[in-house]
Parts: sequence; structure tokens; C-alpha cells
Amino acid sequence: MGLFEGQVAWVTGAGRGIGRATALALAGQGAAVALASRTPSEMEEVMAEVRTRGGIAITSLLDVSNWDMVHWTAQQIEAALGPIDILINNAGVLDPLGKLWETDPEQAGRLFDINLSGAYYCMRAVLPGMVKRGRGVIVNVSSGAAARVAPGWSVYAASKAGLDQLTRNLAIDLKGLPIRVYSIYPGLVETRMLETLRTATPDQLPPDRRQYFADQTEAGQVLSPEVPARTMVWLCSPQCDLESGAVIDLRRQPDLQTKIDRVLGDNE
Repeated sequence: MGLFEGQVAWVTGAGRGIGRATALALAGQGAAVALASRTPSEMEEVMAEVRTRGGIAITSLLDVSNWDMVHWTAQQIEAALGPIDILINNAGVLDPLGKLWETDPEQAGRLFDINLSGAYYCMRAVLPGMVKRGRGVIVNVSSGAAARVAPGWSVYAASKAGLDQLTRNLAIDLKGLPIRVYSIYPGLVETRMLETLRTATPDQLPPDRRQYFADQTEAGQVLSPEVPARTMVWLCSPQCDLESGAVIDLRRQPDLQTKIDRVLGDNE
């Protein structure tokens, strides 16, 4: 029996990369998975893969920056699958990169709408039910950019730093309730975002920064999406022993993999 039999997980940005891998991993542990994305074709492929493996999945076309759409989607998921027990806030964008005074204000506003407001909207949509039922786990996919300074990252880094602080403060609001919330820094993962960084223009990132991402890839330091996905499955499981509000940096906490292997090694 899987870790999440009878539970419902909502994964945003579920069509590719980390979101796709996490949705498949949760479904593999018995969760019914609601896939949300702005790209229907990608979601359909993930849903088909879940169902081929004997799991349950539905799709929802979703722009997380629209509160009315987020609220309606959460209601539709619960009507179709049941109460939402797990939320994976994975939807996010990277652009605009570059010096702050050279970035496009509308594009920057859109980034904040998705990366920060979108995560808030999804949490706001599921938390009343979680609080009422006395159970739930939320994982916010953040970034090491939130805690480190680098050229060209101002807008993206600020959105992820805000997401971390939202996570920490929510944990305080939830104190005394059996509901946990975490932020995770996946590290360098082979995704479309990483490809954008490797191929950025000089106006977006300085040459040495672009070269860093290329060098890390060549040195085999880039993770597959399945690595952060496994970590998030563990975070959502009853076996997770981290305090709610924790920010997990996979590059700086390699010891976590031993704990994860002990739990998932017997359940995959």
C-alpha cells in the first residue's frame, strides 16, 4: 500500500519538469492527483501516464495568478476527487532576467503574480478545508536564489524570498494544528528553466554566470526532476520529521537522502 492511499494531491505546473515528476511520484504512492498547468497537451500526457500505471488523475487548465480561477479550480477538484490533502505549489516563471532597471515592468509584474501571488492564492484556496479537517501538507517550490545574491536575478530572487517568508509565517499561523508547510530549494535540475539559464543572453546574465550553469551540467552536478520529487513525497509523508516552516536546500542537506531512501525504498 502506498503512503497516500485515499488522499488527494494538487500539483501546479504539473505538465513538465519537477511538477510532472512530483505528480507521478505522488500517484505512485496512491494519491489521486489533480494536475494543473497552462499547457493542456502536457497535462494530458502526464494524466495518461498516471492512468497507465493504474493511478487516478484529472487535469485543470489553470492560471495561478487569477484568484477566481484558482478558487473555482480547487472547488472542482474537491467535487471530482474529494478534499485536497496535499498542495504542491510548483508553478513558476524565471523571466525577466537582467539588471533591474532594464527589465520589463509588465513582465516583472507577471512574474510576481505567478511566483508569489499564485502560491498564496492556491494556499488560500485549500487552507480553510485543511484547517476544518485538521490535516494537510503544503510544499512551496522555491529556489536557492531566494537566499543568495547573483547578478541578473533581482526579480526572480525577490519573488522566491517572498515565498520563503510566506512559508515561515504561515507555519506560525498554523501552530498547534496538524498541518505542515515547507519551502524547498531543488538545486540545479534539468528543466526548461535551467536551459534558459544556460542559453541566456549577455543582457540577461553575465558570461561567467552562464558558464557556471554549463560547467555544472558538464560536471554531472545537475539533478533529474525525480530527485526533488522524491524529497517532496517524503515531506508530505507522515514519516517526515522536519518542523513545519522549514526551508529545505537539497544542495546543502545531502543527509536527507538517507532518510528519504529509508521511507521510499520500501514503498516504491
